[in-house]
Amino acid sequence: MASIKQLGGRRFKITVSNGYQPDGKKLCKAKTIRVPQSIPKRGIRQYVTHETEELERQFKNGYSEDGNLPFQEYAERWLARQVRYAPGTLESYRRMLGRVYSFIGTIQLNRLRPIALENMLVELRKRKYRGKPIGEATVQKYLTVVSAVLTDAKRNEIIQKNPARMSDLPLTRRTTQYIPSPVEIRKLLDVLAKEPRHYRLFYLLSMCTGCRRGELCALRWSDFKFNGEGLLLTISRSAALSLEKVSWRDQPRMAAAVRSSSPPTSGGSS
Repeated sequence: MASIKQLGGRRFKITVSNGYQPDGKKLCKAKTIRVPQSIPKRGIRQYVTHETEELERQFKNGYSEDGNLPFQEYAERWLARQVRYAPGTLESYRRMLGRVYSFIGTIQLNRLRPIALENMLVELRKRKYRGKPIGEATVQKYLTVVSAVLTDAKRNEIIQKNPARMSDLPLTRRTTQYIPSPVEIRKLLDVLAKEPRHYRLFYLLSMCTGCRRGELCALRWSDFKFNGEGLLLTISRSAALSLEKVSWRDQPRMAAAVRSSSPPTSGGSS
């Protein structure tokens, strides 16, 4: 519902409402507009009606929140609108945002400054994973997710600048991926030989094909084909795993994710 009040001349005040808050107060947003002189008198009514409909549409779709909205509330609305991320990626973003809410969740969007985000990173660096402080690259991933939310707020003209882009960050060390030696691989295979078949299959396929965990968990018997040269494995979908549920993604985000591999058919444990 919307109301229009003429303030004088070409100035109008538009007020739109969209339900009620938990305390019973009506959710309203007001905007004062000035009809440009280029609009003839006969077109003023149409111009104001259009502006009213646009403000009402934005408010109901959650795009016209003002900068007084707390970061946590806007972030939750941002999560609810996301459709371009895979379920596993979105679940990861949800977990990471949940961990930063205690630091910046109650700060209004227009009052969030780089120093608040830098203090958040200081506290995150104190967190431990398996007894060791989390790496700087992981810490900065939290800021990347926060930045995605703030970029959305900037795109919708709720804030003028993204404070996450102005934060002072240390350089991260590039780590070299450890590749086990043939001797270590043989030791692992010897251990796997004593495990149940499904564990043997999982780790052998992982080592022989390079599949990710989600891709392995999503495999079907129809993905295995015998051709003239041996066994051909086609990877075409993935499973996003979390403590609450398993989500399936039948269409990969990138065409390159659909691929075929030929696992060795001899020389491994059975």
